[in-house]
Amino acid sequence: MLIGVLAALSAGCGTEADNALLLPADIASPPDTSRLTLVARLVQISDTHIVDIESPARFAGADEFVDVAWRPWEAYSTQILDGILRTINRLHAAGQRIDFVIHTGDACDNVQSNELGWFLSVMDGGTVRPLSGPDDRAPDARPVPALDPYATFHAQGLYRAGVHGDLPSIPWYALFGNHDTYALGVFPVVESPDGRRTAPLPLSCRPGILLPSVLDPVGSWAHGNVTPANPGPPALLTLPSYVTPNPDRAYFSKREFIRSMFATATGPAGHGFLPDAGNGSCGYGVSVLAGLRLIALDTADVPLSIPGLPYPEGCISEVQGRILRDELEAAQNRGELVIVATHHPSRAIMAAYGSALAPQDLRDMLNACPNVILHLAGHTHQNRVADRGGYLEIETCSTIDPPQEGRIIEIWRDGADGSVAIGYRMFSHIDDTWPPLGDDPLRAMREQARAIAVHGGAITAQQKPLVDADANPQGSPSDRAGLIRLHR
Repeated sequence: MLIGVLAALSAGCGTEADNALLLPADIASPPDTSRLTLVARLVQISDTHIVDIESPARFAGADEFVDVAWRPWEAYSTQILDGILRTINRLHAAGQRIDFVIHTGDACDNVQSNELGWFLSVMDGGTVRPLSGPDDRAPDARPVPALDPYATFHAQGLYRAGVHGDLPSIPWYALFGNHDTYALGVFPVVESPDGRRTAPLPLSCRPGILLPSVLDPVGSWAHGNVTPANPGPPALLTLPSYVTPNPDRAYFSKREFIRSMFATATGPAGHGFLPDAGNGSCGYGVSVLAGLRLIALDTADVPLSIPGLPYPEGCISEVQGRILRDELEAAQNRGELVIVATHHPSRAIMAAYGSALAPQDLRDMLNACPNVILHLAGHTHQNRVADRGGYLEIETCSTIDPPQEGRIIEIWRDGADGSVAIGYRMFSHIDDTWPPLGDDPLRAMREQARAIAVHGGAITAQQKPLVDADANPQGSPSDRAGLIRLHR
């Protein structure tokens, strides 16, 4: 049954067909920019998947069925994120001020505390040792630190006044993805009376000899272990092997995730979340700028998740739906423009999970509020822009999977008629468009990571099951850049 579940995950989950894409003709004649005034410039990054390669809870041998269970370049996840932030900082310092950054979920790969710690250290500009166990390589087999993904490094961090220069600091906001909620992004985590958190797999009563029956990040045994000396791919059917246990790998809860957001060097405090938020109340609304509201929802909030069953796609619970309705009404009363952010795009919302809103229900609700201009999402690891009638729904690719990019989004307003135009374009962690800001000692390593990722057609093979088999994660030209005047 376990292999059957993995095969089903790889084949997709029956999400709805969605053809509401922008046509090339829609951007062939962009709006007249002479009357436009910039309201905000923001950056969306998503699906960083900071990964602990040595965790006994990874089950990397499942890559035979699920491509993203193991990636040849996965050890570079922290360095790639560092490069993405360096590009954002370069843009900011070059005169194109970034008002804020929104991370649309899946900061971590396997809901582990050490992965979250590495993610926040990169965001804050701290020291990162992206290895949770021993380095089993011979000393003479290790590359120089500048090319070694397992070497300790100091991240630049997102721009902070007084640290990187005299410009204003860039605030950033976060939300939950399925990989920040479920083991491997799919299996519910359960807590035993002694506080230990594990994730049962299908038919967890099995002996677990050749296939794991439960995922335990703080345990001592792993199936198909990955180490610096043996990076993979591991075999699917293999006997358990001993690993050095590490309590820092423990699964975190949503409350612990939010608590960590209040202990960062970067701002704002909580990164959008409320101090008392926890399971079931992790959505929020915040005025990111005067006249601009960000509403962030937790679409990994399944009302009743059953241990051992997979939940990779999205759900809007009654609580999240109520947050959305209340925030939309309040923003409309205040006359604020609205950006809605979720990890899952609308096409990945699953009624079968008990979602209070189906995909079209969500779109209808957003279209019913004339102040909504954007719905930002990730999850699919694909660049995609859909015209929803009154607003744009933008999906931005993963930083770890090809094309390893983030997205710059600009909101413009026409002073004559008050209409809104949305501009957008992509950037990468090796983008040289803007002058450098300080030294970049890991540039060659990131080039190496990108080369590994695109080699052998991985740029189209390593993507989420939700994406059509013939779709390119880079997206079409209109998915990557455009300036679109909204219809209303």
